[in-house]
Amino acid sequence: MSSDPLFSTPGEENALYLELTDGIPGAIFQYILHPDGTDQLSYISRGCVDLWEIEAAELKRDPGPLWEMILPEDVEGLARSIRGSAETMTFWRHEWRIKPASGVVKWLSGTGTPKQRENGDICWNSVIIDVTRERQTQEALDSFFDQRMTMNAMVDFEGKFVRVNGLWETKLGYRRDELEGEVFIEFVHPEDREKTLSEAGRVIENSEGSSEFENRYRHKDGSYRWLSWSSVTSPEAGLIYAVAIDVTEARIADDKLRQAATVFQSTVEGVMISDLDNRIIEVNDAFSQITGYTEEEAIGKTPDLLDSGKHDPSFFNAIWQSVRENGHWRGEIWSRRKDGSVFPELVTISTILNKDEPVGYVTVFSDISTLKAHQEKLDYLAHHDPLTGLPNRLLFNSRLQQSIRLSERTGRSIAVLFIDIDRFKNINDSMGHPTGDELLKHVAARLREQLRASDTAARLGGDEFVVLLEDIEGAEHAGQVADTLMKAFKETFAMDGVEIGVTVSMGISLFPQDSNDAAELLADADAAMYQAKENGRNTYAFYSSESTARALEYVFFENALRRAVSDNQLFLEYQPQFDLEPGKLTGMEALIRWQHPDKGLITPDRFIPIAEQNGTIRNIGQWVLQTACHQGKAWLDAGLDIGRISINVAASQFHDENFLAEVLAIVDESGLPPEHLELELTESSFMHQPERAIPKLHALRERNITIAIDDFGTGFSSLSYLKRLPIDKLKIDRSFVMDLPDDEEDKAIVRAIIGLGKTLKLKTIAEGVETEAQVAFFKQAKCDAQGFYFSRPLGTDAMDAFLRSPQTTTL
Repeated sequence: MSSDPLFSTPGEENALYLELTDGIPGAIFQYILHPDGTDQLSYISRGCVDLWEIEAAELKRDPGPLWEMILPEDVEGLARSIRGSAETMTFWRHEWRIKPASGVVKWLSGTGTPKQRENGDICWNSVIIDVTRERQTQEALDSFFDQRMTMNAMVDFEGKFVRVNGLWETKLGYRRDELEGEVFIEFVHPEDREKTLSEAGRVIENSEGSSEFENRYRHKDGSYRWLSWSSVTSPEAGLIYAVAIDVTEARIADDKLRQAATVFQSTVEGVMISDLDNRIIEVNDAFSQITGYTEEEAIGKTPDLLDSGKHDPSFFNAIWQSVRENGHWRGEIWSRRKDGSVFPELVTISTILNKDEPVGYVTVFSDISTLKAHQEKLDYLAHHDPLTGLPNRLLFNSRLQQSIRLSERTGRSIAVLFIDIDRFKNINDSMGHPTGDELLKHVAARLREQLRASDTAARLGGDEFVVLLEDIEGAEHAGQVADTLMKAFKETFAMDGVEIGVTVSMGISLFPQDSNDAAELLADADAAMYQAKENGRNTYAFYSSESTARALEYVFFENALRRAVSDNQLFLEYQPQFDLEPGKLTGMEALIRWQHPDKGLITPDRFIPIAEQNGTIRNIGQWVLQTACHQGKAWLDAGLDIGRISINVAASQFHDENFLAEVLAIVDESGLPPEHLELELTESSFMHQPERAIPKLHALRERNITIAIDDFGTGFSSLSYLKRLPIDKLKIDRSFVMDLPDDEEDKAIVRAIIGLGKTLKLKTIAEGVETEAQVAFFKQAKCDAQGFYFSRPLGTDAMDAFLRSPQTTTL
């Protein structure tokens, strides 16, 4: 074996040292601290470039950059650690952060042993390494440990808390410094300590983990919380790593469920537990007894199993919305048993919560069929007459008050009919009370037969009945019903083979005309009934004389109108129309009149509204059209210039599905050229359903029939539809004409209508022109006119003479 030395020269030894130090990760250097506080580096390895990104030679000349790149908050700590090592001449160890030229923050860890020279310098032969990755890993582990989803703890094998996270304070109230260093078993419930120590010993001895181990820990306020643990051991570190979750609420819920289980099976109410999908998961014995379904038949099904079909989906939607928003619902539901029978039940539905989260539903119900039957019987007896079954005074007053509230919103009328059987006492006295009672039953039945389902007939007592008519148009409608009832009582009542005839007297009061108070309306109708008796019985009377007259007139007109056409009581008059600028006759308007044999001349404003209500307007309208067309054809055949004959068409007549065919058939049959016919329609005839009206208007225009809008400006025309309508003329209502030319507002409205007509290329005509000033106004405005200034409406003969006279057909 050779005995040659390892290094042949000191230079070789130094070169090998430099090669070794430069190859070590990090930096090796000698740091010198002078007595005057200045410092220098006497040696530094090439690793400094990796750490500080500065060459060794530069740092040896000036170590200042090493201090400059230290993060400001770490400078004082590093300086203090160096001074401390120098003062005590103890081993130096410290970690700090730097930010070199690359901008990347690095963690450095340095160590070194101090030595003092004779001149007072203290030097450290130190090693500096980059520990950035290790620090980042540690910070990530710390962050994971400190997450607040679970209660994390590190416990040494002596049973002391080494470290806990912040959730311990949230759950148990202790700060970290109040737990760390303390023996964990001191916080465990005395009853749980033995099993806890046994579990901890097992984990340490076998180096095994633990899971779902539960015990109770003392809260700082003295209460105890249930914790569920999982853990692993690290024999090398001598530590147990454990995580816990607070299961107190779940344990309480479990206890409650166990307590409820006893009640569950022993209660007489049916109980049904379902999951969040509303699938039944458990029922009790009472459920089966009430519904007829066994536990096996119910589990897995939804409560739809019991659906009676009496409730629509919106009913159940409202129930479950209440359960979701409030956690419970209570009310009555109709359900169906297994045998198909339907029964009422009182139901309570509650949400089952676990840690404030819903986990299912519990439904408790009881069969209330017997209770319901008793309630309904009592309610019926309290609100109905036991003899006739009609509502009694209490129920009638309730319905009347409710009807008044509704009518105040809708603007519709109400009528109260007070009915008293004439001379009923004589029947009781002569035939006995049993017969009288039987007659009252028959009277009640006949009343019900004649009324609408929405009306109410009630018996107040004795032989007094009262009827409530809701949602009527006024006195006329009430009079119609009274007339119908009077006719109904003309028929005798057959009882035990005996025909009994009775008459009744009725009094009628109206809301809101007579009163808006229920008690007053009833009293008014009662007073009117006595008035009817004073008038000879077997009749009816309104509380006010005006209402009585109006109702009687309506009944009269309704019956008389049906004979007016067939008895030739109707006739037409014609009012000329003029183009004012040339002063020429342009046509005439046909106006209906009624010459009644008893009532004399009746104007259209009195009977046309009734004709529209009872449907006779269609026959009257056809008669007007036929008569006017035939007369126009006769005048044309006589060589007279009639212009156009304008005929009013009611809205209900226009909307009839046969209207168009009937008009064209009448025109063809009469022989009148269609260009001599003009139809006047009100705005309401087509503005409510313009899309249905427009095709009819087009069909009439295609036959050269002129279309005019009557009473223009009094309705609610839509200009967007007006420009689409196939019309020819706008007729200005007399209400805008009567105060011209003095009324500035009317003048502005009329000019606007005329301007609109010109814009839409429509003719305009004003009705009700009566003064020379009005004629001058419309002449200047280039608007046609009709009115008493030119001529009153003329009968056929008078109009014939008018047409034959040049003096009257020109202005």
